[in-house]
Amino acid sequence: MGPYLTLFVLLALLAGLAVGKAWERYKLQDGRWIDRRRARESPHYMLGLNFLVANQIDPAIEELSTAAEAAGDPLEIHLILGNLYREKGQVGRAIQEHQNLLQRPHLRKLEHANVLLCLGLDYKHGGFVDRALEAFSEVLRLDPDNRYAMSNLEKLHEEQHQWTEAYAMRQKLAARDNPEQQARHQEILAFLENEIGLAALKRNEYGEAARRFEAAIDLDSKNAPAYLNLGDVRLARDDVPGAVEAWERLVNTSPERSYLTFSRLESAYARMHDTSRFRALCRQLISAAGQEWRARLALARYLTAHGQAADALELLFEALVINPHALALHQAIWDTLAELTLAPALVKRYTDLARDAIFYVDPHICVRCRYRSTELLWQCPHCHEWNTFVEERIAPAKDTEATLTG
Repeated sequence: MGPYLTLFVLLALLAGLAVGKAWERYKLQDGRWIDRRRARESPHYMLGLNFLVANQIDPAIEELSTAAEAAGDPLEIHLILGNLYREKGQVGRAIQEHQNLLQRPHLRKLEHANVLLCLGLDYKHGGFVDRALEAFSEVLRLDPDNRYAMSNLEKLHEEQHQWTEAYAMRQKLAARDNPEQQARHQEILAFLENEIGLAALKRNEYGEAARRFEAAIDLDSKNAPAYLNLGDVRLARDDVPGAVEAWERLVNTSPERSYLTFSRLESAYARMHDTSRFRALCRQLISAAGQEWRARLALARYLTAHGQAADALELLFEALVINPHALALHQAIWDTLAELTLAPALVKRYTDLARDAIFYVDPHICVRCRYRSTELLWQCPHCHEWNTFVEERIAPAKDTEATLTG
């Protein structure tokens, strides 16, 4: 009996593997068995994917539709087709495609979640915010670890300025990520804390606002807007030294963002009757970074306002070598030359330096989606990512100490 029993067990295992492979390949749909592999092996399916990779949406839709008909309308191809209709701008048709999939009987839980996720993206693209929120929430009920649903819910809450809900969703994402990604999560949570603080500030809840800004700094010590806003709150409560402390911390932790504090600190130092402190701060920044043109500009404006236009012009000429395209520099030079009654030699020196410059108003560009802005934004209005703007330079600065000292 021993050999027969062993043979029986082996035959049973082989039969089980065969059934499993058949179950993996075939699916009962609307009373008939569908060959899933047949869809993927279709030349129309492969052509559709090739067109999709080449971003040729119309031929991709045509080929995938043919492949779907030939293979018995498999769910995965119709998911792709619905997404293509959405990308093409045919949101209504995309919604209809995905809603039809939800009507199919015997959908597995994961399939149901995937269809709902695509439907939520349709609603979001079409501006149906409530329906999108409902769809993504239902995805999380079916698939609690679905990161795409969490991420889209967070962005929807941000767009609606529902900062507390966005914060909670970002926390869920962070809890499911590996340690290497935590720094980015902390950075985003800090920006969300800052937004919650701004909402409290609008309600004149200064204590709550200050706590939120401090929490943002604890999450990310380089969060520039939190320092700025914390200083503003302290100044509004007549705590001038406390405001200065917050802004100077920003200068120390993120020198590249120090220019955001210049007007605030200059005014605060004046209120503290410490007239030399702003000058010393600018000199310190210039000494620490040879290409620091904004500190030169700020100090030049300060010197011009205090009757030292000639010294100011030298600083502006130095800054012009570093960044010849900044309109703010040229405006400051014009104002300073006017103070000096347009001395011909200085005017000629200025025109020689500026002859090849193209003026622009300090443009910034998002490194994720290339969106351009004339001001520094903390969240991109196009791709909605946080802290992605950098200052754009049309041409590299002239890195020559001889020009600055000559």
